[in-house]
Amino acid sequence: MQQIDIKQIDLNLLTILKVLLEENSVTKASQKLNLSQSATSHALKRLRKMFNDPLLERSSAGMRATPRALALKLSLESILFDIEKLVTEPIFIPELARGTIRIAASDYATTVILPSVLRELSLKNPYIDIECYDWHPETLDRIKNGELDLGLGIVDLDKTNEFGYENLFTEDFVSIVRVEHPIIKKGITLESYIAWPHALITITGLPINSIKKSSKSHVDRILEELGVERRVRLKLPHFLSAALIVGQTDMILTLPRRIALIFASIAKITIFDPPIDLGQYNYMQIWSKNSDHVPFQMWLRDLIRIQTQDI
Repeated sequence: MQQIDIKQIDLNLLTILKVLLEENSVTKASQKLNLSQSATSHALKRLRKMFNDPLLERSSAGMRATPRALALKLSLESILFDIEKLVTEPIFIPELARGTIRIAASDYATTVILPSVLRELSLKNPYIDIECYDWHPETLDRIKNGELDLGLGIVDLDKTNEFGYENLFTEDFVSIVRVEHPIIKKGITLESYIAWPHALITITGLPINSIKKSSKSHVDRILEELGVERRVRLKLPHFLSAALIVGQTDMILTLPRRIALIFASIAKITIFDPPIDLGQYNYMQIWSKNSDHVPFQMWLRDLIRIQTQDI
């Protein structure tokens, strides 16, 4: 049997052979391939030489495939299909995607962002699962190496090419107290603000903006610049529990506006603007640069962006 040098195989010839064997006619194959009849005939000549077989022979009924050609026909369709899959970029269909999305997110993100995201996800795809993880010192490394798909939070990303990020929205601060707290009746001043005990939300036991590498909370840094300080009576790692406790005590809790508005509907609290300028910050989604063009993760980031436009 003649040995065929695979390096000499022209894949275009295999495509032409497939059509020739489907049509059993050089003329019809030429029309289907949009080639001239002479070009198709020349290709058939090269194929005959490659396989050392006539492949198509004349008969009283026209051209007919040789036994060797019939054997080739069984394999050609599968081979060409596999080659097409190999060189064609896969099509991502959100409705059919399966897998688990792993996100680093505080309970702020799980409370403010995820409900609308999961509502939309459940409508579009019933097969995808979500796993959420707290922020820790090693979280960015886990995002970078692909253990986590995405981070939702406030992060100081020094100039680096390792992460992509997108600002989802701008957030500011408000304070909450129980309904009919004395500070509401007597007036909100800097003096009254620091006179009452406060609650502080922490992440893994550190101030909430510890992911910004600060040893003090944002509020305490601003108060320090003003030359005053407050008493933090309670430190908690979760927003919801703190809001419920504040609703039954005289403590003040200063927190992001969006989550305060949510808690106002479930806890007996009143919202007010703190008597100090706490500024604003951008809430972001962060991902590894390696996933910039991964269809599944691009779709996820688009979904989150769209669902956070109106919150």
